[in-house]
Amino acid sequence: MNRFKTLVLSVCMVFLLSTTAQGATLGPAADYAQLLELTAQAADGDIILIAGEIVADEQIPLSTHSAVTLASASDSPASIRGLRVDNAQLTAAGIRFEDSLSIRGTSYVELGSGVSVQGASGKSGLSFDGNGSLILYPECSVAGGEGGEGGEGGEGMTINHRGGDFYAGIEGTISGGSGQTGGSGLTISKLSDSGALMISGTISGGNGRTHGGQALNLYDLSGNAFITVTGTLCGGDGAVGGDGIQVVATDGNASVGIFGTVTGGKGQSYGGDALILMNMNGASSVSLSGSLTGGDVTESGAKPGTSLLVVGSGSASRTRVGDCHLSDGTDLSALNATPTPLPIEEPDVTPLPEITSSAEDTETLMTPTSSPTPIPTAAPIAASEDSPVPAETP
Repeated sequence: MNRFKTLVLSVCMVFLLSTTAQGATLGPAADYAQLLELTAQAADGDIILIAGEIVADEQIPLSTHSAVTLASASDSPASIRGLRVDNAQLTAAGIRFEDSLSIRGTSYVELGSGVSVQGASGKSGLSFDGNGSLILYPECSVAGGEGGEGGEGGEGMTINHRGGDFYAGIEGTISGGSGQTGGSGLTISKLSDSGALMISGTISGGNGRTHGGQALNLYDLSGNAFITVTGTLCGGDGAVGGDGIQVVATDGNASVGIFGTVTGGKGQSYGGDALILMNMNGASSVSLSGSLTGGDVTESGAKPGTSLLVVGSGSASRTRVGDCHLSDGTDLSALNATPTPLPIEEPDVTPLPEITSSAEDTETLMTPTSSPTPIPTAAPIAASEDSPVPAETP
């Protein structure tokens, strides 16, 4: 651990010294020949402006022992196509690297704000083969090339550590290319003694029609290699979902700490596993204290992904699980199925009230007939002696 801290501090001092020097502004360069000429003239801290689009395909690599910065000459990003960098100290801002970016030798490269890297068809977006350092800032994105119809998607980034000190800080976004098979997001093919990797950004595998790509592949870790993952990683979707992280073949004192959020890719028949550990040897170790979730599946009877898959007793003894949330994938077909409606029950019939009296005991009531209204008669007149006796009223 102390050696790792010394490595990080030394790298930070290199970049601090290179960025504090205020240099001149050169250019703008309109083609690759002018870019090579200005780079050869540049001193530490100089800024080389790029105008429009520069094509560097099949040209000699860009090399400089001075710490220089490539920047766009206008408000819109400039572009460099097919650039190869060899033994250089380079910072980029506001530049689009198209048709892949290749870095070799002992190089110190920073990709800052407004930088994007797009891989050629089916090729890796960025490949680093050597030692030195590679830093991706939060507003930087790297993507593998699309595989096209029936092709395989390219990997977002590959790193092959070749001796000497090496440090990589991934704060930006990395994604594999899509295709018949999705490309992996980031593949570490080798990381040996004095190598360190810090991942706090977002990494995702490419989507595939058959297989989704893995988000992070860690192969052949040895010596005092040190890797810390605190970002968000997700495998690509496909008929078979891609895995979140694969750790294969560790030896020596290699140490991996996973403290971020890792999810397997969604699949139709198989969900991707969040983390796979296998072939761990020596004093190597993996510490888990994040969130691991297997990939979901969409077809009925399919197998969801697992949160943690450890292969071999040796790998299990070298795995330390702390405060880690583990959750397998979900069968989404069961959740999306339309439930069968329950049958509607017939309501109970209310019985009629019971008749308590018989018909024989009931007397028939006669309907009264209406009598004619009597005709009113005149009021009688008082009789007198001379008045005749009134006739009898009919």
